[in-house]
Amino acid sequence: MDAIKKAGALIFKDGKLLLVKSHSKPHFITPGGKYEEGENAEECLKRELMEELQVEIAAIKHYKDYHFKKAAHSDNALDIGLYIVEIQGEPRASREIESMEWLNGENIQNKKVNVAPSFDTFLPDFIKDGLL
Repeated sequence: MDAIKKAGALIFKDGKLLLVKSHSKPHFITPGGKYEEGENAEECLKRELMEELQVEIAAIKHYKDYHFKKAAHSDNALDIGLYIVEIQGEPRASREIESMEWLNGENIQNKKVNVAPSFDTFLPDFIKDGLL
């Protein structure tokens, strides 16, 4: 099976990270999503952030790439590139998004909300790199 390829946006504000939860999915994740054919990361995130949060990208910078043997919602592997994104506008959840939360590192670590298992890998890097 092919790995699922995604781009995730790390949107920070006041020492907190924006996470979203889609309808019918159990986990909060970074905004973003799967690449459409021919898209690069910036194009994917530009499309996904407009669809999910009704915001535009002001700046984007590659953070890190991660590989997981199993995605949270699939038996396929997951390849995800995370990008630090500055946005224009105030995020507003679209119909795709059931809920959004601004969380600090402690909220994520203590699982204030049901974050995806990938955050067990992401969070130590975010803390080590001074993002949270």
